[in-house]
Amino acid sequence: MFKNIIKLFITWRLSLFLIAFVSIFLITKFGARFPYVDRVLEITNLPSWIWGFGNFDGVHYLRIAQNGYTSDYSQAFFPLFPLLIKLGSFIFPKVSGLNLQLYTDPSYFYSGLLISNLFLVCALYFYYKLVSIDFDDKISKQALILLLVFPTSFFLGSIYTESLFIFLSVVSIYLMRKSNFLAASLVIVLATATRLAGLFLILVYIIEAFKSKRKLNLLWVIFAPVGILLYMYFLQTNFSDAFYFFSSAGEFGTGRDLSKIVLIPQIIYRYFKMFVSVEFLSLTFLNVFLEFVFTIVPLAYLIVFFKKIRFSYWIFAISTLLVGTLNGTFTSMPRYILPSMLFIFPLLALQFKGYFNKVVVVSSLFLVVLTMLFIRGYWIA
Repeated sequence: MFKNIIKLFITWRLSLFLIAFVSIFLITKFGARFPYVDRVLEITNLPSWIWGFGNFDGVHYLRIAQNGYTSDYSQAFFPLFPLLIKLGSFIFPKVSGLNLQLYTDPSYFYSGLLISNLFLVCALYFYYKLVSIDFDDKISKQALILLLVFPTSFFLGSIYTESLFIFLSVVSIYLMRKSNFLAASLVIVLATATRLAGLFLILVYIIEAFKSKRKLNLLWVIFAPVGILLYMYFLQTNFSDAFYFFSSAGEFGTGRDLSKIVLIPQIIYRYFKMFVSVEFLSLTFLNVFLEFVFTIVPLAYLIVFFKKIRFSYWIFAISTLLVGTLNGTFTSMPRYILPSMLFIFPLLALQFKGYFNKVVVVSSLFLVVLTMLFIRGYWIA
């Protein structure tokens, strides 16, 4: 099966590069709606259809990997991914004489792209093994395909935390299902140093540990939050605010005060107002539409499939979905819902078993369009 996954990954990866290459001819104007394009990406001297996979948040991870948390509000990005990029950069030659105060060495880009794709391959393998515990081989393979053709799956092969976080999530849950709770708790340590949503794996751990024959497995959960606690210690020591990652996320993303709780119905109401106020079929309308649909549809599926999804999985899926709405908008939700979708895909494969190929084609078409826009510098998530 691992060989088949490699073949599937290579097909997906080459297809994305081809889509990215074609995009420069179909979308001639580069959006460039983010900073540091020339100092982080163009400096690689790679064609834009390659360095485009480092667009938007990718440049911030690369800058943190080289320079640390020197930019305002960069603390919103958790440390494990940029740390791995930094370690991986040592296998690539450095550019001599480069002003590192202004530019990011290309070795960090090579490292980031390599690391994301390596973790994706590993994530696909363990995702297949995890799904196979509860479903047959056909459904497990179809779940893999649905993940790869999902309209925002290009983030899995970009310089983002998505592939790393999904890898850590499925490995930790797989270890729990195999009753290896100590190893699972150590993997969760890494997940909580990758994204805030890693904390929800602790909920999965507690639920699965209670189900296990040995209730002493609950003891190992004390290690799980060490990742985020170490990051909080670093923030407290260097910025006098252990929760700076939280306030920085509000300032960095939307400029909202995250101390104020905004409920889902309030956000939905805001989006309906935006639907009627923005120009129809404009890029702004597209963003509003994508953010709304990629939040409400998965949320509806989780509600409908509540009794069909393992309870611990459902808790993780709904938690990772809802945490993305804490900033009072659905911004970035087309990307944030990827971990939640992991537990919906097998059920979708069952539900649409008579129309599976058609679902793949439709999803792939959306993947093509969104990948092109992302590569050409237009905000997706």
